[in-house]
Amino acid sequence: MPKSKSNKENFEETYSGVQSQPLLPATRSDPDPAPPPPQTLEKYRNLEDKDAKERRLRALWKALPTASDDVIKWNGDSQSHNGAPTKDQIEAERIQRLRNIYNQELMTRVGGSKARPVDYDQFVKYTEAKEAELWAIFHDELDLDGNGRLDAYELRTALGKAGITLQPSTLSEFMDFLSTAPHPQTINFSEFRDFLILMPRKASTVEIYRYYEFRKNLGDDGHGSARVSMDGDVSLSAEDRPGMNPKPTKAPLSPSPPPKKKEEEGESHHSSNDVDTNTAFKFLLAGGIAGAVSRTATAPFDRLKIFLATRPVEVAGPLTAEALLHPQRSTKVLMSAVAQIYAEGGIRGYWIGNGLNTIKIFPESAIKFLSYESSKRLFAKYYDHVEDSRDISGTSRFLSGGIGGLTSQLSIYPIETLKTRLMSETTMKHVLPTVKQMWAENGTRTFYRGLVIGLVGVFPYSAIDMSTFEALKLAYLRSTGLEEPGVLALLAFGSISGSVGATSVYPLNLVRTRLQASGSSGHPQVYTGMWDVVNKTYAKEGVRGFYRGLLPTLAKVVPAVSISYVVYESAKRRIGVGD
Repeated sequence: MPKSKSNKENFEETYSGVQSQPLLPATRSDPDPAPPPPQTLEKYRNLEDKDAKERRLRALWKALPTASDDVIKWNGDSQSHNGAPTKDQIEAERIQRLRNIYNQELMTRVGGSKARPVDYDQFVKYTEAKEAELWAIFHDELDLDGNGRLDAYELRTALGKAGITLQPSTLSEFMDFLSTAPHPQTINFSEFRDFLILMPRKASTVEIYRYYEFRKNLGDDGHGSARVSMDGDVSLSAEDRPGMNPKPTKAPLSPSPPPKKKEEEGESHHSSNDVDTNTAFKFLLAGGIAGAVSRTATAPFDRLKIFLATRPVEVAGPLTAEALLHPQRSTKVLMSAVAQIYAEGGIRGYWIGNGLNTIKIFPESAIKFLSYESSKRLFAKYYDHVEDSRDISGTSRFLSGGIGGLTSQLSIYPIETLKTRLMSETTMKHVLPTVKQMWAENGTRTFYRGLVIGLVGVFPYSAIDMSTFEALKLAYLRSTGLEEPGVLALLAFGSISGSVGATSVYPLNLVRTRLQASGSSGHPQVYTGMWDVVNKTYAKEGVRGFYRGLLPTLAKVVPAVSISYVVYESAKRRIGVGD
């Protein structure tokens, strides 16, 4: 006797289209039946809106990748014996390799090269040929009933013949990614064509699914979890999180009557957005947990950095960049600082300010994520003129990341100032009395000391971090001959590039820290502005004074990256968003 299905199994199979829905009578709010689909590609093209088609092709042409001599060639051995994509293909560290492969093959197909950009007329010829290829596989192999739409049964059948077996929930995700509708039951040719038009390889069921896996897992950059901030902290970057709307929202080009009731459309989009928001929240939660554990574990390094950066030289000692070349001297100064912190606050003294440092992770991450996504959509619409924000240029992505960093810093800056003030005191103080004292000094302005120079450092740090990371990655690939760096290599590259970036902008960081700590018992010096800090620091300590506290900042990078990565991956699995 066959085993009865659970309610969850029935729901998933009905939702994905694998199992037929109960027959319900039509209501007045149901859309009118769609007209019969065109039977030939020529008729289909005649029905298209010519202006909309021209805009779509122009946007695709402008978003084409730039050819590069450094991309990695495909060796043809990236699938299992039954033709199905192997698990390795969808692992995060292989996504950049697939991006290089597809970009190189696409540029070859459209006739572009590093020396010669792609001609628009030549690109149009490519799209017409690819459209004909996709029309053939859509109607001859996939659309079994010939109704011009692919349902879950037809997709499951085609994938099964190719040796790819999907669970109903995975099949539903596949259809949801291909379609422009919130919860699609079928896929029309316009949606099918728009999603696959830039797939360079000949269309087959296996290649279509491989391309879907690539697009689904494609991130905005290759840093992964090894994102180091200017302060040496590690957090899940906005670029690594899934977007709030993970699939394109382009309108189909074939005639399709809209629903008569706007309320139904709104409810569907609301339901879809709930799912997307829930997934994004889980990634934010996993990143927040990882950041909290990492920052708590490395809090003594942060406390030591603030101590060295704000205390007088007579107390903290001349621990500068020069001391890095003299291990005995730097060790002596560090041990003296460690002993002084213990004398002032005991063991708890090493974790002063950690509560605030941990609390600000969640609002900082959420604001940075939302700002980054909003900036990407604006650049996609007004600068790159593409419909999918994932297709924006590298410049737009870099600027979006910078805007996200600026916005998040601006929003949580008072907490950062309060944390620095607490850490620079000679005695342990509570939060509320410190807030009252800071407010009495100069009101709101006290909490925003050093803001300008803090924001100024965002873009140069990002540029140095990104360029160093890419240089290390390229040198590694050339020296080893590997296809793509593994996870450990990426973590190492991220640690090094973040350290180089943090060192490069450290003078700005020190000026900001001293402005934040000014007036505290540990740093009683009061400044009129950032140039006053620069002049007084240089006059008393010289150039070396701008690098006080650098050593503990660099020392915490490796443990911070390692702890963050391990905890982040573990948290993702426990929350339900891991692989």
